[in-house]
Amino acid sequence: MEKTRRGQWLTDSLLVVVYLVLIALSAPHLQEYHTATPLSGGLYSYQLKQWIVPPGGTLISSGYHADAWQEELPGLLTVVLLPMFRRRPLVFATVTSLAQVYVATTYAPGITCYVTLVAIDACLVAIALNWPRRTSIKAAVLIMAGGITAIAAFPPGASDLMPTHVVVITLMTMVAWLLGSSTRERRTGVARHRADAATQAVANERLRIARELHDMIAHSIGIIAIQAGMGNRVIGTQPAEAQKALRAIEDTSRDTLSQLRRTLTALRQSENSETPTDPAPGLADLDKLVASTKHAGVLAIVEQIGMPRPLPGEIDLAAYRIVQESVTNVVRHSGARTCRVRVEFQESAVSITVADDGHGVLGAGGTGFGLVGMRERVSLVHGTFSAGPRVGGGFLVSATLPVPGGFETTYTSSAIAHDIDTDTDTDTGRPLPGARPEPDPNPAVTP
Repeated sequence: MEKTRRGQWLTDSLLVVVYLVLIALSAPHLQEYHTATPLSGGLYSYQLKQWIVPPGGTLISSGYHADAWQEELPGLLTVVLLPMFRRRPLVFATVTSLAQVYVATTYAPGITCYVTLVAIDACLVAIALNWPRRTSIKAAVLIMAGGITAIAAFPPGASDLMPTHVVVITLMTMVAWLLGSSTRERRTGVARHRADAATQAVANERLRIARELHDMIAHSIGIIAIQAGMGNRVIGTQPAEAQKALRAIEDTSRDTLSQLRRTLTALRQSENSETPTDPAPGLADLDKLVASTKHAGVLAIVEQIGMPRPLPGEIDLAAYRIVQESVTNVVRHSGARTCRVRVEFQESAVSITVADDGHGVLGAGGTGFGLVGMRERVSLVHGTFSAGPRVGGGFLVSATLPVPGGFETTYTSSAIAHDIDTDTDTDTGRPLPGARPEPDPNPAVTP
């Protein structure tokens, strides 16, 4: 880090030296020259009714040898300092102000002073756009001071039009600063609004899930408490009724646990939607997703790597939703006709990538809540997520979802691991009546 800073200082110092040397070399061509013409008969002004040059006197006229290119050269030389004005704006403003004053001391033409000021003010716009207000104001004051000194202390500002020149220079500098500063404030406001909107969307979703959890758990726990109380009272006198109560507690507990897992992973649903009663989708439903995408005009090519194996419910649902949202973005925003979906079953995780060759998702001007939702889904299962433009064009979404315990653990169709599953008789190892069977491997595609 220290070497990098030292290298930047050396580079910026070299740029300043080169700039000042070039200004010094161009200044002599801008100097004013004087010509003396003897007038034996003098020069009389009938309008003023007086002698401008008395008889036998000499007429002194002034002019410049510089052509248009040489007059504009000091302003064009500002490009030498472009690599440093975003790193050291105050140094840039100081150096260019000194250059303005030095050029003015040669009595350069007025166009030279104004062209130089316009070039520096253009850089001031970028300074106000990229730096805090306090820093940009200091840079603007330095630039304005150099411009006023250069114009007012030397021609043409030394004439009767000096107040006009001062006002023009002040307005030019203020307009440049206001243009950059207002643009920066507008960009900051837009970024803040997007961040607030994304935060609000996530907060609304979490509140919706909290309401679902409250309604579901309060109802289920109430039933369990009633059945447990009744079973406790009649277990000695009415064993059959106690058995019914225990069976109701078991069924309610199973159903609640299944709904709880599904509710915790149900994100990015509309505010008025209810928790679906049909089985939660998973990677096994990719064939249906591919078919629906094909009807929308986009061919989704699915590639499966590794042996398809059952996944925990929350992982399976998150993987499916990520593919679904990514393919939906391709259909709605990218303009691509095809996209590639790759599902890789790794040793202890499942990796998902969705790529297209369109013009990108973010460029469509959407809110970006789809990407926010995918990132939150992955975060809830402690995975990794990335999304952005691909090298060579298109857009790439990549997610890695870890599988708790690896694929050595067997998961049932309800996504409940065997360590908490009660569908199996622990004494005989045989399934209990009504137990749910193991799901088949993911049939969405053929590896």
